[in-house]
Amino acid sequence: MVEDSKVTQQIYKNKLTLEQFQVLTADDGREAIKLCSREKPDIVLLDLMLPVMDGYKVLQVMKADPLLSNIPVVVFSAKAQPEDVEKALELGAAGFLIKAITTPKEVVEKIREILSRRRPQEQKITRYSLEIREDAYDAKKLSADFELNNFRCPKCNAPMLLDLIPDPSRDTPWFTGEFFCPRCASRH
Repeated sequence: MVEDSKVTQQIYKNKLTLEQFQVLTADDGREAIKLCSREKPDIVLLDLMLPVMDGYKVLQVMKADPLLSNIPVVVFSAKAQPEDVEKALELGAAGFLIKAITTPKEVVEKIREILSRRRPQEQKITRYSLEIREDAYDAKKLSADFELNNFRCPKCNAPMLLDLIPDPSRDTPWFTGEFFCPRCASRH
């Protein structure tokens, strides 16, 4: 959610969290671009009147960036003139909601509607956490090659898990692997 009003941000963050969405927030346009580049959200709820970089510019930058262009953007703004709506949609917004006449429930409905329209290959690939058994196939070699201490955490000696993190920059499902300790949360 990209919104400079902390009150509005908190209201909608609470509502979306209650509806089982994970919500990240940005207070201005530049911060939004950085956050989207780093986190690759499923959808963006974007105000138009923002400090540093306005919502129109955020839309332009996102739609010009191949790594961000497939992220749907719903404009959520107090600007309600037909030319505002038209400009946002021309720049690639997937929807436009007017703050003064849209309830939090309607925002959730719009987000769900847009997410449901995505093609399967555009839908977010699940992140997996796997337990590696020391006696399975090449597990011992993997542990030795990468000094993984038989898949035990070097800090607390608990068994580590392998976190498979989706890489959205690829056309086919692709993952980056990272070992982590579920007990002390350290990453290796």
